[in-house]
Amino acid sequence: MSNTSNSDGWRLYPSAMVKPLTGTVARRLGSVRRTSHIDMQVTSDSLVLVGAARDLHTPTDPTAVGEVLAAATVAATASATRVLQQLDITPHRPAADALIGRVVGPGFRDALARCLPAEMAASTPLALLLDDLPVAALISGYTYLYGDSLPQHTDGPAVKADICSGWRSDGTMLVAFREKGAIPTPVGPPTTPLESPDDPLGWHPIGELGLGAMRRRRLVDVSPGDTADELWVQAMFRDTYVGFDGVETVLHEYTLTAVAAADTLVIRSCDAIPRVLPWVECPVAAASAWKLVGHPTTQVRSLVRTDLRGTSTCTHLNDLLRSLGDVGVLAAELR
Repeated sequence: MSNTSNSDGWRLYPSAMVKPLTGTVARRLGSVRRTSHIDMQVTSDSLVLVGAARDLHTPTDPTAVGEVLAAATVAATASATRVLQQLDITPHRPAADALIGRVVGPGFRDALARCLPAEMAASTPLALLLDDLPVAALISGYTYLYGDSLPQHTDGPAVKADICSGWRSDGTMLVAFREKGAIPTPVGPPTTPLESPDDPLGWHPIGELGLGAMRRRRLVDVSPGDTADELWVQAMFRDTYVGFDGVETVLHEYTLTAVAAADTLVIRSCDAIPRVLPWVECPVAAASAWKLVGHPTTQVRSLVRTDLRGTSTCTHLNDLLRSLGDVGVLAAELR
């Protein structure tokens, strides 16, 4: 199957949600913030994934400077069929070499747990970056949609119905695919700055995104709650794409606010707010975040995997919810 030209009016589909953040939530005194990003550059025969992550402690003394607790980087190259060919990481972990030759997709996270069990159990910044590689490889497929060029190694986009609200069989995207033979191209809003000139430490250093590339940014912020027995959690993610005209637009963006018990880490409330989403069916998935209430953050990753499936959920929101699994590690650094 070949793509229909974007000159056909139906192919350009204005995103259903277009309210991107215009900044990042201010750091609270005594908080710990984890930020990360992964850039995705697709060529005719490879996928390059480059990213970094950092944990930052904000002291209770308002005159003190933030302290970097941990940091990590990743640079990976995969083939056109997403087979991992090269992996460079800091801090260096020789056991990670066992990932070479594996598909950066289904089963990759299980392989991570086997070859780097201590790293993954500790929920380190490096663990987050490696855990993010398969989802980065997945969303990098949007570059073919934006570039109007399917890779030569496939007959068309992989279409699996009812895996999430946006990919429901009777939804905008898959109805268009069945009727037109191609997926509409979502047109998101221009990106807005997340960094604040008043807080240069709010994010780790992130360079400019190249033409035709995508980026996923994440943030998880943990701080003491309004009462001594609570933790306050704020999180967000954003996916962007830079067109060959140099304009960067937002494809996906969610924010999340949660409250957890300080001692047991049981989630007491969990509100997800869709900010930018491509399909009109996507936003209803935000309600699925409440399925985590009553469960400790230590069980979130397994719970998302087993229970948050189907058209009532969103695969991208699920990845944001999974980041709550890091809350206990970050909370242990509060002081």
